[in-house]
Amino acid sequence: MGHKAVCLECYRVENLGLDLTNLHLGKCPLCSNQMIFINHSFRPPKKTDKKKWELVKFMISEGFPFQHVYQEGKSEYYKLESNNYVSYPKTLEEAKEWVVKYKDQRIKN
Repeated sequence: MGHKAVCLECYRVENLGLDLTNLHLGKCPLCSNQMIFINHSFRPPKKTDKKKWELVKFMISEGFPFQHVYQEGKSEYYKLESNNYVSYPKTLEEAKEWVVKYKDQRIKN
């Protein structure tokens, strides 16, 4: 388990490990599109599951590359506890509401 490089065109996923000191994200060796960095908590769907990959693309485009997202209204100290993490949505319909609810925790590009 570790951080990942993901191609959102051909759905190739490469494990980068946990040492990010020599991180280099290049082009996908299969389709030559730029790969993107995804948090270690990301569990890629099967390549054939197009609906799940559409959800992945949506979440990333909205600023949620599968980083930890925390419950609302909790103190900064409480955020250090892993039981305060919010689960990512399972469907695109859920995701549309979810990104609005947690918009203050999105990663801005």
